Amino acid sequence: MSNGGNGHGWDVYLDSIREHSHQLLAWGYADVRTHLHSDLDEPAITGLLCQAMQQRIYHPNTPDKYLNYAIGDQAPISPGGELGIDRLRLDISVRRTGIRNEIVYVFEAKRLRTGGFTIGKYIGAGGMGDFIECRYAAGCPEGAMVGLWQDKDVSYWRSQLENAFDADRRAQTPKLGIKAGLAMAQIITPIPDEWRSTHRRTDGSFIDLNHIFLDCRGLRT
Repeated sequence: MSNGGNGHGWDVYLDSIREHSHQLLAWGYADVRTHLHSDLDEPAITGLLCQAMQQRIYHPNTPDKYLNYAIGDQAPISPGGELGIDRLRLDISVRRTGIRNEIVYVFEAKRLRTGGFTIGKYIGAGGMGDFIECRYAAGCPEGAMVGLWQDKDVSYWRSQLENAFDADRRAQTPKLGIKAGLAMAQIITPIPDEWRSTHRRTDGSFIDLNHIFLDCRGLRT
């Protein structure tokens, strides 16, 4: 599977794959919302989301244009030539099919819960760090982080992210390559809690990261 980099493909399809990927995520989230609760771990949540997103592609009410996509659940990639179990895994990926140079929109999801699942994991290796250090979405102009929050509220976790950005700017050796901080970025109406930031990657290129926060506390809380 491609790591998602192809300049021409992104030039042509970025706007559509962004919108359609977001819509598939919104539909999938709506379909599994009643099954989410604060005890579920990250792979369980993303697995439910991916399954629902794939099913939505073939739903009779879904427009035919969505047949141009395929959903990846923990799809393996080898940015550094990794083999077998050493390959990295993309939490949620949306692949644009039917074109010679495939492009892939990557959602990296992190569980957010006080007492162990902090914003530090969201911004670090296995999270934003994989985008910034070119392990995920190398050559792609955009990707997305999904905060699966399970306690507090969205304003708390957004504030935590803003504080982490401020701390990185003040650090002697910044790691996030922040070019532009958080700004509101509502791509589609069903996903209201979304922000965007821009980062310089370790190869010198820039990437826009969308930050989506989904309530995964469950209806019982």
